[in-house]
Amino acid sequence: MKTTPHKPDSATSVPCFECDAGTLQPVLENHATRHPKLGDVVIPGVPMLRCDHCGDVVIGQEGNARIDTWLDATLNVISPEDIQSFLSKYGLTQKEASRITGLGEKNISRWASGRARPSESVSNLLRLLLAETSAFERLRQKNFT
Repeated sequence: MKTTPHKPDSATSVPCFECDAGTLQPVLENHATRHPKLGDVVIPGVPMLRCDHCGDVVIGQEGNARIDTWLDATLNVISPEDIQSFLSKYGLTQKEASRITGLGEKNISRWASGRARPSESVSNLLRLLLAETSAFERLRQKNFT
């Protein structure tokens, strides 16, 4: 795994949480993980902290944001902004959108706020409804004949 020094966010040394003998140093590294749908994946250039003594790794907010951005792009996930556009286009509350689409209101809230990632199938459904007003109206009226 290639390690690239990363500019520290602050000049303060952070002691290692694991060994207490080293300090956490900022680096950019490829991050290997397992995803339920994608299997084994490697996310390039993730900012993280690595102990200069024991090698323990801490992935903070910046690193997690990089991982989330990569997964969103790879999984073709609809953005929170597009979900908000869907609600605005049809003048819907999250509760109304839930009733019409059959998707959970709490899930819609999580997706719209970016706290959770919708599945590819949900993303495709919402993109279709956003792009095709006639499809949305048929769904709203439950007119499938």
